[in-house]
Amino acid sequence: MRKTVVALALAALPAPVSGQVLTFSARSDLVVFSATAVDGKGRPVMDLRREEFRVLEDGRPQPIAHFHQGRGLPARVLLLVDASGSMNDAWKVASARRAADMVLDALGAEDQVALAGFDSRYWGIAAFSRDREAVRRGLAAVTPFGSTALHDALDKAAHDIATWGEGRRAVVVLTDGVDTSSQKTADEAIAQSRALDVPIYAVSVVSPLDDPRSQEFLGDKKAGEAGVAAELLARYAALSGGLAFRVSELSGLQLAANRIANELKHQYRLGWEAPQGPTRFRRVAVTTTRRGVSVRTRSGYTPRS
Repeated sequence: MRKTVVALALAALPAPVSGQVLTFSARSDLVVFSATAVDGKGRPVMDLRREEFRVLEDGRPQPIAHFHQGRGLPARVLLLVDASGSMNDAWKVASARRAADMVLDALGAEDQVALAGFDSRYWGIAAFSRDREAVRRGLAAVTPFGSTALHDALDKAAHDIATWGEGRRAVVVLTDGVDTSSQKTADEAIAQSRALDVPIYAVSVVSPLDDPRSQEFLGDKKAGEAGVAAELLARYAALSGGLAFRVSELSGLQLAANRIANELKHQYRLGWEAPQGPTRFRRVAVTTTRRGVSVRTRSGYTPRS
């Protein structure tokens, strides 16, 4: 029988202290995107100016009305840990906990972290705080059990972290990626994270047989269910503006944790006024004029009706 953990409704927690988050205009026609800029080696580029960004909405240039480099803003990270029966393997459990530890160590002291778990349901374990030990205690209390509702959990996690206002934020999900019982589809969960501007960073904990970086990798055609799940998580990440990692060894976990923390420290925030038009999905491309630098962000949005 699984150990009992205290369920916290993360979305119902008290609002953040005034002055700790970035506040843009509350106008209903303002569109706000987080964006990460990296060089050719994947290193964050921290000094881009407003005039070096270009925003295209359905192919049409948009003037940037609001801009923030993110400096001085604490990050808020929601660690989402797979607690389903598919993770009931000593190596997977140890790897997921180790990955979470590495993310905690890589974040700045000013950054806030919350912890949630999921199997067929989603529940809060530790509320947003700077108390890393509270998160570690929560991780130690998680015992894998039950079916996996990954899409439902990502949908709820994106909503929870979005209730904490503007600023640097992301969901980091630690899972083997195999969904067995969600009510929502992957597309519905992706639409939620994209609509709320919540980047998803996915760390797939897999066997070396399913890891393309491993010498034991069987190949995409033989990777089976784990390979398909990792590809789906990569799609989540790409469309939300995050990143996906498939790891089977300690060095891969460390690389993923460092990359996630570095990117969160350097999230830009861009805002523009939504052009008039029908309420439908609008594709957005954000680029920069600086050579050798690429920008990653969510793939678009649907204006409020």
